[in-house]
Amino acid sequence: MQHQMTILQLDLGREWRGGQRQVLYLGRHLAASREYRPVIAAPDGSPLLDCAREEGIQTVPLPSRFEWHPATLLFLRTLIRRERVDCLHTHCARSASLGATLKVLCGGGPLLVHSRRVSYRLGRGWSRKKYALGDAVVGVSAEIAQSLRDSGLRPETVSVIHSGIDPTRYSARKERPDGPLRIGLIGALTPQKGHTVFLDALAELAGRSGVPEWEGIIVGDGPLRGELEERAKHLGLHKQVHFAGYRESRDMLPGFDILAVPSVDGEGSSGVIKEGWACGVPVVTSDLPSNLELVQDGVNGRAFASGNGAALADTLASMAADLQGGGKACAALVRGGSKRLEFFTDEAMAKAYMALYAVLNGDGRACGAV
Repeated sequence: MQHQMTILQLDLGREWRGGQRQVLYLGRHLAASREYRPVIAAPDGSPLLDCAREEGIQTVPLPSRFEWHPATLLFLRTLIRRERVDCLHTHCARSASLGATLKVLCGGGPLLVHSRRVSYRLGRGWSRKKYALGDAVVGVSAEIAQSLRDSGLRPETVSVIHSGIDPTRYSARKERPDGPLRIGLIGALTPQKGHTVFLDALAELAGRSGVPEWEGIIVGDGPLRGELEERAKHLGLHKQVHFAGYRESRDMLPGFDILAVPSVDGEGSSGVIKEGWACGVPVVTSDLPSNLELVQDGVNGRAFASGNGAALADTLASMAADLQGGGKACAALVRGGSKRLEFFTDEAMAKAYMALYAVLNGDGRACGAV
């Protein structure tokens, strides 16, 4: 019988966000293969473990969400030996520390793969060293991969594998014959997501004549909620902008007419852009390099200058006018997005990781072309 390569997936987040969904997708496809056996390790009680168990994937509840916890280190070192783990794959900054420490404690084995989902440069000291200990480091965009190289990692260890979504989870946009256009933003209420740019753009839009009636919907929760609600009131938007809190994106997107992705920094491979494509919602995004790896302006979405609320307002006004006039231009963007999505599915993502594992297992070296 062919040996199955055992991959221990590590994620120390207690939340359920895009990164955790990527771990689940990857685990699902590994479990369906003959060559790989996934084991997902996360803090006890995390949503990731619950979802993985429902799909029949082997799970390991960790004693703590902290990477330096002695019980976690001892537990995982024992598990690696008992389960004959071939590869550790980390999916967040904390788990990268945990994985690198385990590699050292295990005398250089098993193989170590890191996935990095933000484009910030690595810091000095351990922040860089833990990634340098990896046999392969995957940036989920070319911008992130370049940031890793610029931080001093060996170029031959750095690969690019974009995050993927499962298109079958999403429903098509609902046609509504009347009512205001719904302009939506989905994302954690944190600084890098650009909610202030979005609110500034809507305030600009509200002051213009001839713009079709609209309402703004902000989906997500986070530390900035109170501040953003106050800003909306200050801008006179409290009647036109609604804060929906945390909701599943697939439940909200079909009700949108336009999806805005105004992120200002740190963006990886935006999942919500792909989700917008899957639902047939026209997308407008800031022109961060990682966003432009996905969106081609005028082909499968629109792009505006990052941080520029007036530029976003101009684009929103143009898209709203098109939708009011029959939506020919927006329909073309939707068709372009549907075609582009084929390259960013969960299946495409998992196949790329399997190819990387195979290279590592064969000769111990990552391939930057993956």
